[in-house]
Amino acid sequence: MQLSIILTTTILTTSPDLCGDVYVDENGDPYTDGVGQTWSRFCDWTGPSAPVLDLDVCCTISGDNARCSLPNRKGRCSTGSRLYYCEHGEATSTGAVICYQPFSSICDFGFCGGVLPPDGGPVEDSLCCWGDGSCTEIETVEHVIACHEGGGYAGFCKNGAQNADGTVDCFD
Repeated sequence: MQLSIILTTTILTTSPDLCGDVYVDENGDPYTDGVGQTWSRFCDWTGPSAPVLDLDVCCTISGDNARCSLPNRKGRCSTGSRLYYCEHGEATSTGAVICYQPFSSICDFGFCGGVLPPDGGPVEDSLCCWGDGSCTEIETVEHVIACHEGGGYAGFCKNGAQNADGTVDCFD
């Protein structure tokens, strides 16, 4: 009698999350806001209604920028790019892919007022808000560091107005 054994090995590979690569301090610790949220280096910061992509994408990383596209029909990337996972994002008509890091509405933290005044904004952007109710836009790593060091809360404002002093009022 002959005994045949067939071994099947399954190798599960998972692509690294593009948005999981976050801004870190000189010790390698991630910058976080008052509730522990981090800021992605390569994904566009947006609001809670970010479209779901849920695909692997091919990205070329340069500094703090990533240029991404969809893999070819065989799931492969061109030379020089690497496969990453993108949960939230969208493919553009030019073939590029934009990956998003969604933030909750800043209103969820209690930093919104009434109705947007007719002479205001509208500002639609990521904000950092502090316990005193003041909010500023987060556009650069310096803003990320200031939010982290000040214990602020990161969120997204869909309807805001820029004030003369650089602060932003967000409205429901």
